[in-house]
Amino acid sequence: MEANLVAQVTYTYEVSGGVPGWLIALLVVFWLATYIFSAFCLMKMADRLGVENGWFAFIPFLNLWLLTQMGNRETSWFIIMLIFSFCCSIVTFVMIILIMMDVAEALGFENWWGILLIIPIFNFYVLYKLAFTEP
Repeated sequence: MEANLVAQVTYTYEVSGGVPGWLIALLVVFWLATYIFSAFCLMKMADRLGVENGWFAFIPFLNLWLLTQMGNRETSWFIIMLIFSFCCSIVTFVMIILIMMDVAEALGFENWWGILLIIPIFNFYVLYKLAFTEP
């Protein structure tokens, strides 16, 4: 008689290495702070230019409408930015840079201040300078 021996193997998996909750919370707070700062600066720029409804800066996609009004662009710019913000955001980013060049010039600064928004971290200084300082 043959004995049927079945080997039973138990695997133990240890789950670790996930992102800690405090890091996620810190990133959310950082993102929220940068969004509020950027929107506040955009609202102040709209106030300085005399554009109505500056509070649109705090609402996603309406801030694109506010930008087109600040840069004296046609409604088609808003529609193009709205469409491309979902599929190819680089187009929207380039259009925002072009509009911010006009906004900087309307505020009395050189238009290259709008191009400086490309530089990470420094772009917060550019927003602050355009919103709160005189040329």
